[in-house]
Amino acid sequence: MKVLKLLHEHIEEWILIATYTAMLVIATAQVFFRYVINLSLSWSQDLLTYMLIWSVFIGISLAVKKRKHIKVELAFVILSEKMQFYLKILSNLVFMLFCGIFSYYSLLKVYKLIFVNPQISESTGLPMWMIQIAVPFGFVLSIYRLIIDTKLLFKEKTEERNRGID
Repeated sequence: MKVLKLLHEHIEEWILIATYTAMLVIATAQVFFRYVINLSLSWSQDLLTYMLIWSVFIGISLAVKKRKHIKVELAFVILSEKMQFYLKILSNLVFMLFCGIFSYYSLLKVYKLIFVNPQISESTGLPMWMIQIAVPFGFVLSIYRLIIDTKLLFKEKTEERNRGID
C-alpha cells in the first residue's frame, strides 16, 4: 500500500524528472557529437520531440493535481464562495468531458497505429503508437486527478459547513 500511495502522490513528478533528465543527456550528447566530434545523431532530434510530447501530457495531469491549470481568475474574484464552489465543480466536469473525448479519439488513433496501419519512426525505429499513446495516457491521468480533486472539493465544502455549525 505504501508503494501505491507513493505512486499516487508522485507519479507525474517522477516521470517528468526522468524525461527531462534523459532530454538533457540526449541534447548534450547531440551538441557534443555535432560540434566536437563533427558527427550528427540522426535520431536525437526526433526522440527529443517525442519526449517533449510525453512531458506536455504528463504535465497537464500534474497541473490538474496541483490546481494550477488555466482558469479565468476573474470569475472567482467576483463570485460568492458558494458560486465559486459550483464553478470549480463545473470546471472539473467540463474538463473531464474534454479529456474523455480526446482520450477516446486518441485511443482510436493508437489502435489504428497498432493494428490497422502500423508505422515506425524512421529516425528512432520506435513504433509511432508509443509516441501517440502519450495523449490518452496524459488525459486519462488528468481525469483521475480531476475526480480526486472534485471529491476533495466536496470534502472541503463539508468540512467548512461543519466548522460553521460548531
